Amino acid sequence: RRGPAGRCRPRRCRGPAERGEPPAWRRALPAPMAEVSLDPPIGLPDAAMLMTAAQRLVAIPEATERQEAIATLFKLVDGVLGAPEEPKKRRVKKANETFHRKVGRFAAGVDFLRACGFVESDDPDVEGDAARGALLSMPVAYMMRLTDAHHTLARAAHEVGIDAPPVPGSSFNPYQSNMQAADTTRTAKAPESWKGEAERLREEVKKRQREMREKVDAAPPIDMRPSAFWQAAGRRLEEVIRDSAPLDEERAADNAILQSQVALAKAAINGANSKFESADKRRLAELSHKRVHEFCVLRVVCPDKSVLQAHFRACERGEQVLALLAPLLAPEVQKLGWYIYQSPPLKRLNPKETLAAAGLAPGANMYLGFEGGARPPPPYLESSLASQLGPPPEVSRGVNAAAGPTLSGEAMGWGVGQKF
Repeated sequence: RRGPAGRCRPRRCRGPAERGEPPAWRRALPAPMAEVSLDPPIGLPDAAMLMTAAQRLVAIPEATERQEAIATLFKLVDGVLGAPEEPKKRRVKKANETFHRKVGRFAAGVDFLRACGFVESDDPDVEGDAARGALLSMPVAYMMRLTDAHHTLARAAHEVGIDAPPVPGSSFNPYQSNMQAADTTRTAKAPESWKGEAERLREEVKKRQREMREKVDAAPPIDMRPSAFWQAAGRRLEEVIRDSAPLDEERAADNAILQSQVALAKAAINGANSKFESADKRRLAELSHKRVHEFCVLRVVCPDKSVLQAHFRACERGEQVLALLAPLLAPEVQKLGWYIYQSPPLKRLNPKETLAAAGLAPGANMYLGFEGGARPPPPYLESSLASQLGPPPEVSRGVNAAAGPTLSGEAMGWGVGQKF
């Protein structure tokens, strides 16, 4: 082509922008890293919202739903703590079926995530109105708030007997961009003697746990000795347990406790406890003087305050206990869907769990419940047991009544769960 003066104008090449391509400097850069901050959070809800939401989560009535919600929240929070610079760990689709079933349908779960730093955002992978607010994403990962969230949820979970995972380690280094030091020569190595001692302690713990389980499983058959009485007129549960325990078992438990106390006193004199003590060593010390209960006294409190008492082996599973209790209940009760539970918090007897594993040995108070709230009228016990009740006692509090709370089996730690 010719210009105004008739001279030829050279043909101009189109640049990347005109060709619809990004410039070379932008194409060479990797995807931007999500923002991570070690400073106190800015613009997030108050930290008290974490505790409030966690308390509402552990108050979910159904145990399975409560455990799934807490486990999923741990997975989401710990996923960001473990890899805060990874964008995929910091976004979740609200319409995800699994997320909605386990967390999304509970307002407490969503509030907990908001307090962690999640906010509603549009989904770039979805078109139209469905993309608006379809994600819960974390624009800035505040490590201080996420750590607080983990510990808050762990404390709440511990209150209802749910184990919490440890705080995950993070490879995030704000002072290091692309390279990571890997000098293994500077890594401190434990001496072989310490490794051998640690392995020995670990094996001793496993051996002691195995012996305790075997002792529970080898318990001889026991007479149920069912009895019935009114709750206000019965003996204290710990007195019944004390009378039911064999004398040699009592002496063995006392000797074990005395031996452990003597060992602790010797260690204190010799200065053995002045240094760090491993978790396996402490666990072994606890197991050495822990008493193994082979039998269990269960009390089932009925809605009319009548009580059914029976004796079981601690190795009996929940389904076996329910099958043995069924003939002792009234025919009207047996026709309905019934179960026994502890409260608070409400925890049903697990059919697949032994009484020892559930922490019900050597004794526990349970309650009779009905599916769907359909409760039959009294009596709730079969005729021969109901005849033992007699007229219900009058509920009164005279001048000679004991004032204030009294110690019970639950106050002494029974029914809180023990693991061998």
